[in-house]
Amino acid sequence: MQREYERTDAVAPASVKETFAYLSALPNALDRRWWTGLLIIQALTVAVYTTQSNLFGRSVDPLTGGEVPLLGTGTRAFVWTVGLALACMLVEMFLRALGNYVVGLKVARASIDLRRRCLDAILRAPVPRVMELGTGNVITRMTKDIDDVVQTITAIGSRVLTTVFVFPITFIGLLLIDVRFAGILLLICVCTYPFARAVVRAIPAASNAVSVAEARRNAVLLDTVRGLPTLRAFDLKRWALARMRRTSWGAVEAEMDRVPWFIRLMGIGQVAFAAWVLLTLGVGAWLASTGAVTPGQASAAVFMVIRAEVMVFNALFFVGELQSAATAVGRAVSLAKLADGRVATVVPEDLTKPVDVAVDHVSFAYPGGANVLEDLSVTLEAGTTTALVGTSGAGKSTLAALIAGLVEPTAGSIRVGGVDTSQVSDTWTAKNVTLLTQDVHLFAGSLREDLSMAAQGATDTDLLRALATVGLDPDGTQFARLFPKGLDTAVGAGAEELPPEVEQQLALARVALSGPKMLILDEATAEAGSDATNTLEEAAVHIAEGTTALVVAHRLDQAAAADRILVMDAGRIIEDGTHAQLMAASGRYAQLFAAWSGGGH
Repeated sequence: MQREYERTDAVAPASVKETFAYLSALPNALDRRWWTGLLIIQALTVAVYTTQSNLFGRSVDPLTGGEVPLLGTGTRAFVWTVGLALACMLVEMFLRALGNYVVGLKVARASIDLRRRCLDAILRAPVPRVMELGTGNVITRMTKDIDDVVQTITAIGSRVLTTVFVFPITFIGLLLIDVRFAGILLLICVCTYPFARAVVRAIPAASNAVSVAEARRNAVLLDTVRGLPTLRAFDLKRWALARMRRTSWGAVEAEMDRVPWFIRLMGIGQVAFAAWVLLTLGVGAWLASTGAVTPGQASAAVFMVIRAEVMVFNALFFVGELQSAATAVGRAVSLAKLADGRVATVVPEDLTKPVDVAVDHVSFAYPGGANVLEDLSVTLEAGTTTALVGTSGAGKSTLAALIAGLVEPTAGSIRVGGVDTSQVSDTWTAKNVTLLTQDVHLFAGSLREDLSMAAQGATDTDLLRALATVGLDPDGTQFARLFPKGLDTAVGAGAEELPPEVEQQLALARVALSGPKMLILDEATAEAGSDATNTLEEAAVHIAEGTTALVVAHRLDQAAAADRILVMDAGRIIEDGTHAQLMAASGRYAQLFAAWSGGGH
């Protein structure tokens, strides 16, 4: 049985190569000049501490009658040797601090760019693609994953990068003492590499499993908080706790399954360095006894090996965090590239008047499912209002989403004013085709701020006029009661909740301010039981004037008032005509209208 955390992620993390390429293109890019400067700092750091180790080792020679090159023999030479070693220590500390500052500053700036790109991708990507990832996954990638990268790289990035130069510079230092010391290092690296390589390759997958499990846990937690009223109404406390326990344990299992890989890596490192130290000690003692090297040179070689061991083990202790950071930034980059699938080959002008909308042999199916729409063709004439009716599941909302550019057809094409929407950016489609549903979201802030998003630069007079257009008379008692501070009244999260029909009126006011040329209303006036039903419908009719409008009509009086009615069933258009024509035909529409009228509507 597949465990909870082992389910694959909908969008895999970007590879290391893809990640570096993407980060290099950010405004605050990790460009070549920055990398060159940082690598120089790290190389100097390793060179300085290698020199320091060599000096400490060679300080033995003046005490035993030997000579230190350029410094001579005796006590004075000993003092100078130790003094220079201490000076190297101070330089090393400065270089480390400088490296940490350079890394931390650049990473923090790049994270801002990456987070902005992630949000931009979410706003542009097809909605089903975003939903496939899941809310918790998206939030985790934009927040925790990026935060983890910043914290990890800032804390240990410079230190880990320094280890890149440890082996080559140590090799050179040992080679300058005696080729046999360098040969020992080469032998250890050759013997260890295959085992370390296999372990390191396995860690990214294990780290991604942890991130996926944590994202799923976050999604369940968010879902639980959002569904509190339902959980309490149906006494689902135990069910909610069991679900949360299951997903939380999945995250723990994923972390537990990752730990053995790090244990193996540390074990390989311990064996390799133990062999390196012992061989260097043995060979150094033998070479010193034969006079091939001085005792100071042998000591210097041992100092270099021990110091290299400390440096590398410091990095190995953090390899888990580093691998997790690499996976996390890959997950964030793949999210930022979520909307990159479509390449705009056409850059048309924005619509200035109502235009024809042509749906040409369009089919659509959700991933892994059967076709929702099947070879559908229809043209919406410019400046007309078309009502779309049919039973639930007929494909009405799917067709609306396709025209609005929220999803892409699996076959066929959609042209708005002769522009194939598959050949333009999602931004162009969203700007020129307005889709309004019954799901209204008011952004936290003042009423003025919420409305102004639809028409930046609009005056208060413009905003109040739009409100009056949708039935919210700024001079009326209802407006004064709902918005006591007028346009300065707080709305959205943290503000007093508004009636659903009023929220829909505000949504219609936004549309009135934006002045769309292609308008789709999908249950945008769905408050059928409210006193504001007629007001909402009148506002919708008024706003649709001067546009090419498509109305997904669940109230058939809306359909009756439209210029044209399309009846859908099982993803196909089965009837097309005016209200009078379809009633005279006594087909499906006539049956639906009779049932609706007979229900007391």
